[in-house]
Order: sequence, then structure tokens, then C-alpha cells
Amino acid sequence: MEVFPLLLFLSFWWSRTWDLATADSIIHIGAIFDESAKKDDEVFRTAVGDLNQNEEILQTEKITFSVTFVDGNNPFQAVQED
Repeated sequence: MEVFPLLLFLSFWWSRTWDLATADSIIHIGAIFDESAKKDDEVFRTAVGDLNQNEEILQTEKITFSVTFVDGNNPFQAVQED
């Protein structure tokens, strides 16, 4: 499951570079975790909350997020559900 943090970082970086001139932007990111990774979910939510509160990092932007849990035996579950 090491791919998901990388994808999360890349999606965040790409959304930050997409249109730097737009003020009051909402950046939506998603995370996919194995059902056994409840602690990772807590860390992810805390990190997003910390970023939203730090005006030195995000001056006019706000991050929203969605979290999906998948069965570790079926890595394509998130794709199949949508």
C-alpha cells in the first residue's frame, strides 16, 4: 500500500500547481486505505487539519478530502464501487 501515499502527494502537488492565480481555491484530495489502516486514517485527517490551519502554507486555499477503505484482498474494490 506504499503507492497510495505517493499518489496522494502527487495529486496534491498537481492541484497546487494547476492554477496558482486562483484565490480562495478548494483543493479536494482522496485517500484509499486498507481496512486495517485505521491509524493511517487518523494521521491523514490530522495532517489535512493541520495544513488547513497553517496560513503560511495555505494562504487562501482550503483542503477537503474523502476517505475510502478497501478490503486488502481486493485492491480494485474502490474502482469497482464507483
